[in-house]
Amino acid sequence: MDPQQDSPKSPPALVFWIIWFAILNGLVMIQFMVGGGIPKGEDHGNPPMMFLAIAGGLAFTALAIRFLVIPKIDAIVRKLPAMIVGLALSEGIGFVGLFGVGKEFPATQQAMFVTAIACILSFAPIYAKPRAENGRF
Repeated sequence: MDPQQDSPKSPPALVFWIIWFAILNGLVMIQFMVGGGIPKGEDHGNPPMMFLAIAGGLAFTALAIRFLVIPKIDAIVRKLPAMIVGLALSEGIGFVGLFGVGKEFPATQQAMFVTAIACILSFAPIYAKPRAENGRF
């Protein structure tokens, strides 16, 4: 006798919101506790291009997940992992600014922090509900 496999139960929208808020809050807390707050001032020289390229790649990939991948996913169960990957990439931008770019580049650090926050905000889980029959949320 084969037990019938039930499809996985959809996570409630609250799960999406809790994870999203925890990532957003975590980045802000790390910036203030480890980074000493929001960086201010002018860059002293040119920031390393490698870190700018990494941050740009992370932002591009995260936004591609948010605006190209997630809208095409029908099942809510499959949206959660996509959201988590996108949030991790977005948070990575803040980590590159905090740990990769030196303290002598506060304007670049601030730009990366703001970019990370903007990318995380774009993942606000308004899409964490079943798709209507007409294909719209």
